[in-house]
Amino acid sequence: MNDVTNLSEMMKARLSDESQEILTISVRAAAGMDANLYLVGGIVRDLLLGRKSYDLDLVVEGDAIALAARFADITGGKITVHSRFRTATVKWRGRSIDFVTARSETYPKPGALPVVKPGKLNTDLARRDFTINAMAVILSPEQYGNIIDPFNGQVDLTKKRIRILHDRSFIDDATRIW
Repeated sequence: MNDVTNLSEMMKARLSDESQEILTISVRAAAGMDANLYLVGGIVRDLLLGRKSYDLDLVVEGDAIALAARFADITGGKITVHSRFRTATVKWRGRSIDFVTARSETYPKPGALPVVKPGKLNTDLARRDFTINAMAVILSPEQYGNIIDPFNGQVDLTKKRIRILHDRSFIDDATRIW
């Protein structure tokens, strides 16, 4: 696999019509808000590997809860807010769509819940577990599909390598071992 710079064609080919509709509505809901919207994590990895994926994780530079509320208003979905983590989940048509504020996290002690602060996308990607899960796709119309890969996750996919992002990865969240 060569490094890919834009996933828009892969997204059309590999995401279900329902997933594509969710992304379209999310982009429309974000229009006019002071927010940048990204598709992140495992779904980006799965697209690059040619796998179908249904798990849509959306990161927002801005207010993810407000964006989720807009999405729920447009779709008639049911929103659940997790204020402490600056996230919201919308249930719609049997699906769960997670809207997450781009953030930094600190852990007061191993295994504790994190203390969350709003941040930028690169900070959010840096807090993740593995390089192959720390990639994002821009969803704004002007750059739709462009990939952001600050930790060379695509190279690790090519080499079939799983590499942690930081030394505290398993200390902060032991469930990552699974």
